Amino acid sequence: MSFQVSTIRAAFTLRLRCHHCLKITCRELISPDVEDAPSDIDELLGSAWLSRQTFACGECENPIATLVSIQKDEPPLVIQ
Repeated sequence: MSFQVSTIRAAFTLRLRCHHCLKITCRELISPDVEDAPSDIDELLGSAWLSRQTFACGECENPIATLVSIQKDEPPLVIQ
């Protein structure tokens, strides 16, 4: 069995509040280990990568939400 570090630069948990039903939803974003991919919260907030993400509320399917918070998580390891 061999262990490999994944090709993930960073992992983030976003908390989003739906504009329609006001439910807060958590969503995980994985930043790949490629050039210009965000590696911390400041880079994520300043990147176009965040603005390209889509959202649909699990309760009412509304596509509009407010970003409440971002948490940086440890990227998972890939075990092969």
